[in-house]
Amino acid sequence: MSDTDIIVNILKEKLQAIHVGIIDESAAHRGHKAAGGGGHYAVTVVSDQFKDVNLIDQRRMVYSALEDQISGTPTAPKLIHALQIKTMTTGEWENNN
Repeated sequence: MSDTDIIVNILKEKLQAIHVGIIDESAAHRGHKAAGGGGHYAVTVVSDQFKDVNLIDQRRMVYSALEDQISGTPTAPKLIHALQIKTMTTGEWENNN
């Protein structure tokens, strides 16, 4: 399973996301020594768990869901170095698409 598949599956499971779009921007950051491992990603997450939650807390929810992939664990290296996040409810998603 690819790193992007892992990220998508986690967000769908933990946030009951009905849509997760992900762009791997890692190639644009090759040689970025400060990364210390992990890729650069832009994600769009659509979930009704974001309803009535302010934007900052929506982002916190995404970061919390991906905490192990951002920090790494004793048994798995970190997958994410940088994360750009866009969040929407189902209603917002339907109105924008």
